[in-house]
Amino acid sequence: MKIVKLDAIRIDGGTQCRLVIDQPTVYSYLEAMKEGDEFPLLETVFDGSTHWLTDGFHRYHAYKLLGIKEIEVSYKPGTLKDAQIEALKANSKHGKQLTNEDKRNKVEMALKIEGFDKKSDREIAILCGVSVTFVGAIRRPEIKEKQIENKKKSIQKVAEKISQERSPTTPTEPDPYAGQAPDDEEIRASELALQADQEMMYKLLEADDALAVAHEEIKRLNYLNAQMEIRFHGLMAEKNEAVKMVKKLQKENDKLKGKK
Repeated sequence: MKIVKLDAIRIDGGTQCRLVIDQPTVYSYLEAMKEGDEFPLLETVFDGSTHWLTDGFHRYHAYKLLGIKEIEVSYKPGTLKDAQIEALKANSKHGKQLTNEDKRNKVEMALKIEGFDKKSDREIAILCGVSVTFVGAIRRPEIKEKQIENKKKSIQKVAEKISQERSPTTPTEPDPYAGQAPDDEEIRASELALQADQEMMYKLLEADDALAVAHEEIKRLNYLNAQMEIRFHGLMAEKNEAVKMVKKLQKENDKLKGKK
């Protein structure tokens, strides 16, 4: 560990894997720092004259806004290339979660490091904290197209299975509203549902583990379906009570008519 001037830490050496710094995260850290919260040390690689920041970019910018002049860092001796390699290891299991675009950027950065284009997909994947298939898709675009096609087929199978499981086993009563044109609210609700389905499809196609994402979505939909069923049964109970009330009032009305 070593105390260094914050301005002496370099952040322009190709060690930032994120495409953008998330400003809300920076200001969240800033407020926490003002409250006295302790954060992990910034991590750098020191080449003998320069400290290259490898992990802690959001904290670095928060310290800047806070007006910190000197900061204690955890550093390793090495070259700028070593710093770039260390940066690729960062944020895989901690800090603000990397987006798929950030992960793609990490892989592309790794492949630009001298000699790394000769490394296997597995070596690059371990270094960057992503899946082997993710690396393969970036190196060979035709694999990405095949992956998308396979995911579409897998999603379609899951959707068909869910549809079959939810299909009614007994005939249902005719829909009394069949043939009626939908109102504006129904059209809008349908459009929003279609938009949500499309967004989920894109999320599945971009996910490293599409089956895990699909599983979570199925759980969410099952929970939503359960809520709707509870609400439906509640409405049916209210309807039955209303029908009973109407029949009771009708009988009383008939009695009153008979007395006249």
